[in-house]
Parts: sequence; C-alpha cells; structure tokens
Amino acid sequence: MLAGYPLYELTGSTAGERTLIEKSLAHWVGFEGALQSYTFTGAASMSALLGKSEDALKYLGQLMSRFIQANTMYKESGPVIETPLSAARSLHDMVCQSWGGTIRVFPALPAAWRELTVHDFRTQCSFLLSAIREEDRTRWVRLTGEAGAPCVVRHGIDGPVEIRDRNGHPLAHEEPADGTVRIRLGKGESALITARGDRPDLTIRPVTANEPAPRWGLPA
Repeated sequence: MLAGYPLYELTGSTAGERTLIEKSLAHWVGFEGALQSYTFTGAASMSALLGKSEDALKYLGQLMSRFIQANTMYKESGPVIETPLSAARSLHDMVCQSWGGTIRVFPALPAAWRELTVHDFRTQCSFLLSAIREEDRTRWVRLTGEAGAPCVVRHGIDGPVEIRDRNGHPLAHEEPADGTVRIRLGKGESALITARGDRPDLTIRPVTANEPAPRWGLPA
C-alpha cells in the first residue's frame, strides 16, 4: 500500500494497478475491530489518488464522527495530534496533487465542494499555485515559478485554454495530453490559465461555507 500512497510508485495509471490499489484498500478498511484514525486519513488520500472524491470525503467524515474531538485533537491511549495533521494532508490531496512531474489541480473534489479557493499553495518543483473554482467549474489557475523550471499542470479547465503572463501577454506552451499543458517559467515568472475568451475576476477571497460549523473555544 505504501507503493501507492505516499510513495506514488503505483498510481492506478493502468487497470491492473488500479485494481490492486482498490483491492488492497478494501482489505485494509475491512478490519473493523482494528481501525484507528489514520485508517481513514490514509484511505482518503488513497481514494484521492484514484480520483474517487466521494469516497475520500466519506472516509474523512468517518474520521470526524468516530475520532476527532471538538478541538481537532483525538485520543487513543491518550490525546495526540498526528492524525489531525494527516487529515489536513488528505484535504490537500483532494485539492492538489503534485507527483510524477505533474501538478494536478482539484483532482478529487466531491460534488458538495462547488466553490473552492487556494492561494500560493506550494507544490513540488517549487511552484506556487493559486486557483478558484466557482459553481463546480474551475475558472482560473495561476502558477508562479520559484526555481525556473518547466511546469506541467493538469488544470481541469474545460475546453481550449489561454495562457498569459503577469502582463497579459500570451505564453508559449505545449499540450502533451488532453487537459495538460507544459510551460517554461523562469524564476519569479507566472502563468495564468483560463478558458479561451474568459476574463474571470482574479480576486482571492474566502468561499461561503456549505453549512454552519461549531466554533470550538470561540465566543458565540
């Protein structure tokens, strides 16, 4: 299972790999009497790897209902914090994955997450990612290079795209696969990816929560 997550040596890119990961995961979570909280964070990240967003959300929901306390801590023999931090990583894996030389934007978002904003999310190969999703549609993706390296990104924007620099000038790029672009970014340079002809609002702002949540330790 480690070969799948977190090592990404098996990624489900072939039918055989996908079947092996799914079978191994189902076997692992089948030990009901022995399950602990990392079972669910690991299962969420493995599901995100396969693009099974609803399963990832389900596993995080079980983590919250079974183990996590109101203050985000949990306990086994005593109070500990490492699994809540692992759950944060699982959320990251649903929002962005960067392995195998490709940045994957919003790779495993459940249907309930219709709006999402990330800003300066650090990826592998020294890129900063900002992106906005509105009404279940990715509106724009911006990447800034910190090391001066080729950037390969699976952007998730439907249809033809435009790629422009910070001054609005077109950027040369390649499309090695459907929905994937390769851009050479110098150190400090950025690329904005949008649907062709679209000029979305680039303001970074919080999204509206799907439902109210308790504010532990804060005044009402």
